[in-house]
Amino acid sequence: MNIYIPSNSLRYGRLGLLLIGLFLSTVVMAQTSPVKGKIADESGAGLPGATIRIKGKAGATASDANGNFAIQAVSNDVLVVNLIGFTAQEVPVNGRPQLAIQLKPSIKELGEVVVVGYGTQLKKDLTGSVSIVNTKELKKTSASDIGQLLQGRTAGIAVTNDGQPGASPTIRIRGLASFNNQQPLYVVDGIMLANTPRDFSPNDIESMQVLKDGTAAAIYGAAAANGVIIITTRQGKKNSPLSIEYNTYFGADKIWQKIPVANRAGYQLLNNESQLNGGQTGAPANDPTNPKYIGNIDTDWQKEGLKTGYRMNHNLNFSGGGENSTFNVSLDYFKQGGTFVGNGPDYNRYTGRINTTQSKGIFKFGQSLSYTHSKENSLTFRGDVLTGGRPPLINDLVIAIPTQLVYDPTMPNGYGGTQSDRERAISLNVPAVNSMFTNFTEVDRIFGVAWAEAQLLNLNGHSLKYKVNAGYDKTVARDFAFQPTFDLGFFFKQTVNRLDDNSRIYTNALVDNTLTYDKKFDKHTLNAVLGVSYNKNTALVRSGHAEQLDPNYLVLGNGTNKTVDGSLTPYSFFGLFGRLNYSYDDKYLLTANFRRDGSSRFGYGYKYGNFPGISAGWRISKEAFIHLPKWITELKLRGGYGQLGNANIGDFRYLALLNPNIVYNFNGTKVTGGAQTNVIDPNIHWETKTTSNIGIDATFFDGAIDLTAEYYNNKATDALIGEPIPASVGSNDTAPLTNAASIRNTGIEINIGYHNNKGAFTYNVSGNLSTVKNTLLALSSGETSRIIGGFVNTVGHEIGRHYGRVVEGVFQNTDEIKNHAFQNAFTAPGDLKFKDISGPDGKPDGVINDLDRADLGSSLPKVYYGLNFTAGYKGFDFTLFLSGAAGNLINGSLYRSLMHTTDYLNYHEDALNRWTPANPNNEYPRLAANDPNQNGIDSDRKDWLQKGDYLRINTISLGYTIPKLKVKWLQSIRVYATAQNVYTFQYYKGYNPDFAQTRPFEPGYDPGSFPTPRTLMMGLQARF
Repeated sequence: MNIYIPSNSLRYGRLGLLLIGLFLSTVVMAQTSPVKGKIADESGAGLPGATIRIKGKAGATASDANGNFAIQAVSNDVLVVNLIGFTAQEVPVNGRPQLAIQLKPSIKELGEVVVVGYGTQLKKDLTGSVSIVNTKELKKTSASDIGQLLQGRTAGIAVTNDGQPGASPTIRIRGLASFNNQQPLYVVDGIMLANTPRDFSPNDIESMQVLKDGTAAAIYGAAAANGVIIITTRQGKKNSPLSIEYNTYFGADKIWQKIPVANRAGYQLLNNESQLNGGQTGAPANDPTNPKYIGNIDTDWQKEGLKTGYRMNHNLNFSGGGENSTFNVSLDYFKQGGTFVGNGPDYNRYTGRINTTQSKGIFKFGQSLSYTHSKENSLTFRGDVLTGGRPPLINDLVIAIPTQLVYDPTMPNGYGGTQSDRERAISLNVPAVNSMFTNFTEVDRIFGVAWAEAQLLNLNGHSLKYKVNAGYDKTVARDFAFQPTFDLGFFFKQTVNRLDDNSRIYTNALVDNTLTYDKKFDKHTLNAVLGVSYNKNTALVRSGHAEQLDPNYLVLGNGTNKTVDGSLTPYSFFGLFGRLNYSYDDKYLLTANFRRDGSSRFGYGYKYGNFPGISAGWRISKEAFIHLPKWITELKLRGGYGQLGNANIGDFRYLALLNPNIVYNFNGTKVTGGAQTNVIDPNIHWETKTTSNIGIDATFFDGAIDLTAEYYNNKATDALIGEPIPASVGSNDTAPLTNAASIRNTGIEINIGYHNNKGAFTYNVSGNLSTVKNTLLALSSGETSRIIGGFVNTVGHEIGRHYGRVVEGVFQNTDEIKNHAFQNAFTAPGDLKFKDISGPDGKPDGVINDLDRADLGSSLPKVYYGLNFTAGYKGFDFTLFLSGAAGNLINGSLYRSLMHTTDYLNYHEDALNRWTPANPNNEYPRLAANDPNQNGIDSDRKDWLQKGDYLRINTISLGYTIPKLKVKWLQSIRVYATAQNVYTFQYYKGYNPDFAQTRPFEPGYDPGSFPTPRTLMMGLQARF
């Protein structure tokens, strides 16, 4: 048999053998071997936490506390090294078993990716007013609400708090601009929230940005008038091994402030004097000659009612990813045990979150699912039980009389109380009420986001992406309040127990569809976004009430006198939006936003509003013809104009209500009919906020110093305000909403920082300062001034200025009274001397009355500021954070209650310096029951208005990262100690100069805020 072999086959065979040899040699060369090295800065100091991965392959590692690392690699691999704050590097292995890699600091401000509405931008390309919050610093403190962490962190944001665990803060961005809800819009993972983010864990935050003007926030249109806070939660990283982090801390809370009040002897002295001066008799309990005299009780109510609280947090996080997917899973537990004796206030929260992403070809997908269960034991207050206009419980605690027992075995419930024929005092035993009453809110919240993105076009520099983002947010809350039978003495007695068991269900469903187009050609860069958004919310509220229950079985069906009620309120929102970003030669920047929104909260013909925004920027430092000094690294001038909307009002306020149960009498026959019971304005529409600003962004000395300075001018028009109508109209609502008011806020904002990241000792100093000038431009139709309590709102001036009589001193004798304008027939030496300002003709008329009132000062802070200092040295890290405000006066209810003349309450120690014939001072008036001269009226008497300026040492923290860990599975471990709310330098004689401001017409009134505790914490952070 003959076999024919073509000659060219031999040639191909030899070629095949050659290819096999090359393949075998490649396999031999591709055998991995350990590559070790050290990541260091320019001074040679090791850098921990740098990520080292092999380019184009799976697998990664991180440098240890000294900058050392080890990774399996082959000779021709390239290592990619990344570390926040430093320029990424690609380092070829080239067969070297040992590498020394030096990283250079990056100008972080220029290359930082900023999340903006429906997309991202580099910070260097921003033209609107956007603040980036350092989330790393936020996590060094402890708070039950994310919003509380923003205080003092960036210019233009004012945060006021109540110290109760679980309390939500009041946040204002660039001033008071509405008489309705002023809270900013929160956007979490692209989803606009209908509620606050209190149920989310701060440990899950990856980044946080604040959009403060119309040029930045116009893309959110009608929801953005109060500013936008964008939160992005943590994601896994591609080509990263499993990383496990465990963070925990435990802390003790202590109320460090104490209001100085009188002891038993002081109280009895002052109260007897007050009663006698007012023509009354002293209480038997205060009369040493009376058998009912109390001389052996001296209760310190702040000592008895306040205790040491605690807080703890445990957070476990798993993250990682492969070539086509990432994951981040977190579990979090937070608990804060309150500082008040009794059932509350305290707060605990369980949170679980799963974030994943996948990619395949032109498609990307992502999912985020979180679940939160929380329980808040609120500080007990029931207006239907604690009647008589009781103050907040913290006030009731401080003003309680010292001759009252906390515990009294002779009383039915074992708690002390007063008697009308003994102490005569309506003095509430607050620890008793807070221990006997049950009052809590349980919340279950599910928040889910799913998105999909398709790369529709990626050709010749053209990129077109389509993205759909769907979110669902459901909150189920149960409000449980049980009041048992009790007898706490005079005025505080109930023989019937009561249960209120209510539920609230809020749902928020949202779908966004966006198209994003990107194109670069020559020196031009173009980015365009078009989208449509639909948002539907419902609020389902049910309430149930029952009485005379078995205390061992607290369910509504177990009682009598049962009542139920409920409501279902839908709310929908529809928007069309677009944005165009344009850059020429990376130095001329333009951004244009537009959104058209529709809301079900307004009637036909008024549902839709248009909200544009445009801004421009000029990177002066990129200009060849401008020769800046070398120390100016970056200089950008920017400015913009935009409009935003506000629909934060109740639902269906444009509709009239009918009462179907009105009984009419026709010739003696009763007929049930209906009637409109409220006056409305059917033409209410959007509040519009117009913003304009100009600013500069600069960095100096290669990023060592960064500066942002900005001037803003915001004007809210068509602001919804209640317009008073006569009661004779017969409307249930005596101040129906109408679009009539106008408000302006202007100011400057400055953020500046210095960074020294070279050498073994590194430190960063950053500060911010912002000013606010508020002007009320218009009220309701024809109204030039509105007086509410001790505040006046006058067109042309700022909102809520203090208002009252002007004090000229204290009458020392009867001759002074005779020679002064007539005040009262009962005026006596020791009473306040009020200034005669004007009569009907605008001139002093010799009579003191309500016409003799004047503007007494501002209740809105003019300046807010913050300062943060961080340092590191050989594994040690240190943080000092301060914040404060200035320029306002506070009307404190607690202090005024303690300086009373009428009631049987305890006194502030200042009252010991009141006017008496033996102490004829010219500051504090005499004490006289029933206050015949009206010494307690709104005025500028000493300390009736107190300076609100303060400086708070918010955080002092010291940490240490343990070096040279020999355990392979333990990557790093850090221990730290933190002191929080260390001390507040303040003039205010109440607890919190930054009390939560909830009354837009009376912003300077503190009804009694719960004190913020000082916290001492120990913590641990471990990475595996």
